[in-house]
Amino acid sequence: LKSNKSLRTLNLGRNSLSDNGASAIAEALKVNETLTELSLYVNGITEEGGRTIADSLKGNKSLRTLDLRGNRLSDNVASAIAEALKVNETLTELRLWQNRISDEGGRAIAAALRVN
Repeated sequence: LKSNKSLRTLNLGRNSLSDNGASAIAEALKVNETLTELSLYVNGITEEGGRTIADSLKGNKSLRTLDLRGNRLSDNVASAIAEALKVNETLTELRLWQNRISDEGGRAIAAALRVN
């Protein structure tokens, strides 16, 4: 992904990527300029991997859709994603259902959307 110039959609849903795989993908997202859709649903991603994905969104300029549903993401990850949304100008669809995000995480994302 770091050097790929043609791939637009990547679906890695229902694998066993866990936090290590998510972190590797996050590193590639920081420099990838072509990927517009990424699906990482049901991969056992927790706080560590979720935070690295959120951090990569701050600098990514191409991703439009991110699917993180069915993982084990917490309110802390939702807050990290919220911070990324404040500066990310390309993401238009974010799927977070079936995680461990409560009202607190939802409020953080809602607040970020007010300035996005």
